[in-house]
Formats: sequence, C-alpha cells, structure tokens
Amino acid sequence: MIKLNLETKTKEQEIIKQYLEENVSETLADKINNSVKITKDNKILINKKDLNTFMKYACEEARKQAEKDVNYACIGDEIVFAWAIHYFEEDTIEGNLYNEDGTEFKTVTPKTTPKVEAKTKKVENKQPTLFDFMSDEKTLEESQIIQHENYKVDLSTGEIVEETFDKETAILLSSMLEGKLKFGEV
Repeated sequence: MIKLNLETKTKEQEIIKQYLEENVSETLADKINNSVKITKDNKILINKKDLNTFMKYACEEARKQAEKDVNYACIGDEIVFAWAIHYFEEDTIEGNLYNEDGTEFKTVTPKTTPKVEAKTKKVENKQPTLFDFMSDEKTLEESQIIQHENYKVDLSTGEIVEETFDKETAILLSSMLEGKLKFGEV
C-alpha cells in the first residue's frame, strides 16, 4: 500500500486518506506527496493540496448537486471518492498556493474605484396639482414664476400671479380652496 503524507483532522478525512492510499497510482501519490508546480499570474507557484482543501472542494461540489433552493444534498461514498481522485489529480484545481521560495502566495487584486451611478430624475411635463403649490418646502431654485396653460404661479409662495381661468375652473378652484382664491373678473 502507498503511503501518503496527508494530515487528517477528522474521521471523514481519515476515510478519504485510507481510500486514496489503497487506490492511487504511483504518479498520483507523487503529486500528492510532493505537490505540483503551476503557472498563475505569470508566476510559477507550488500547488499543495491537502485534505482540508479537498473537503472545501467536496462541499462546493455537493452544493452544485443540491436541488435549487435546497441547503442539503445526499452524495454517495463512491462519488466523494471519485471527487478525491479528481481533486488531487487535476492540476487546474488549486489547493494552497506557495511561491517557489516557500512563502504563501497572495493574489494581488487590482484596486478598483467603485462605480457611482448618476441618478437622474426624470422630469415629467405634468400638470401641477394644488398640493404642489401649497408646499412649504420650496427651495430657492423653485422660487420662480411658471406659466401653465391658464395661469401663472409663483412657486415660492404658491400664489397665482395671473389667471385666465374660465368661469367653471374658477368656481371649482374657489370651492376647493374654501373660498380663499381671490380672482378678478371671470
């Protein structure tokens, strides 16, 4: 039986290690015991895989097998053993990465400035309501006179500066404002 220098911390890891020692080839045992060199970010790195990183890999694979919106999956032993062989055999799957001098490799992530989306408020040409004119929270930008179809309104005070209402509109406005609307001849 081939001896693998994999450290176990749990009963599950011991079972995986035992399976690997009984079933790996000499070539795969050499990869597991001596690690492999890979190239990442134009650097030669040492890819050391262990049972801790395999367990993370197996959890991710199980998560992929779970049905959508379910937090569990039932995976048979033979599938997990196949994942173990694949994990240690496949050079593109990364374990713990180290520089050639033995120091831990840290991936350099370029600092990006967060994108700030400019929010533009869509200006609609809608008819103002009486509530628009009665607001006390007017800003300086709004203190101006606007012309509408039948009247001019001072937005800073809400006063109707010049009205050209027909009689029906004047009566309606007057009744809505409880007689507070002052207007000349209609």
